[in-house]
Amino acid sequence: MLRIHFSPQDWERLRVLSKPDPLWEIVLSLYMLGAASDELVFGQWRQKVLSRMAPQTRMLLDVVPPEGYSPDFLSPLVGGENPEDGIAAVLDTPRWRIAEDLDLRFGDGRRPSWTVALARKDSVAVRALGRSMRTYFDMALQPYWGYISQVAERSATSIGDAAQGPVAPILRLRDQRSVRRAPRTTVAVAYGNDQELDLRGRGLVLVPAFFCAVNPVTFHDPSLPPVLLYPVGHKPMSFLTRAAQGTGPTEEVLRRLFGRTRALVLRTLRDSVRTTGEIARTLDISPASASEHASLLRAAGLVASERCGNTVRHRLTPLGLEFLYQAV
Repeated sequence: MLRIHFSPQDWERLRVLSKPDPLWEIVLSLYMLGAASDELVFGQWRQKVLSRMAPQTRMLLDVVPPEGYSPDFLSPLVGGENPEDGIAAVLDTPRWRIAEDLDLRFGDGRRPSWTVALARKDSVAVRALGRSMRTYFDMALQPYWGYISQVAERSATSIGDAAQGPVAPILRLRDQRSVRRAPRTTVAVAYGNDQELDLRGRGLVLVPAFFCAVNPVTFHDPSLPPVLLYPVGHKPMSFLTRAAQGTGPTEEVLRRLFGRTRALVLRTLRDSVRTTGEIARTLDISPASASEHASLLRAAGLVASERCGNTVRHRLTPLGLEFLYQAV
């Protein structure tokens, strides 16, 4: 049980975010990879990700075990949906914090050699961790991020009226004037183990978590900014199937879709997000041609694109990923 202690100032500073957090989703999804829980919803995703994990991303499985403690510094809550901001915060973690968190993770037991170097904040180990997190997010989460965000947002907008759910006790008390005026209020929330969280006027941030299996999750270290990740709830079917529903291409687009170059564009996006220029250079075609192919694939619902400054980044949608793996 998690016992959260509120003061009047904490009720004023209670926030409910409507978007998932990329770094927390990385960590929670790594737990989901290691522990075969909720097989109906996550089994298909788990099998696909494990079969495609590059060697440099498997190092993340060393620090995030199937259950138990994982280092707090891996999941800073920086806001926004750009994983680069969170990864930058991870890599900027002070050396003493990294060392302490890794000691908690491994204790006196054996630990992978790269984590020893990371505890010293060796530049090679730090860069390797950053690359592994970027590669993992692009492969395991980015293709489904639109759907993940939709589910999280729908959950965040509905929990205020919900009578059930792990954070419902907090929200039911939030609007009670007598509770808000009390010097101290303790709210008990279902949790994996016994833990106390004294907010001490810092407030609390509630965040919907797509890969949170059953109980809410928070930092192990109570001195860190108070945050509570709560499970969004899933329909009893593979989320890959649900993510692809209703996003199929039209007959007209399908007639124009099949061709060697467009197939190569899909293959190029299989393992990472790429800009229009990167697609053009990889396939030795003009940027204009790469943009045209990406536009058609986007119209088919197989590719999603977003502008980042002067570049456009393209990624496979869940439907594109399914289409590609059914075709090869």
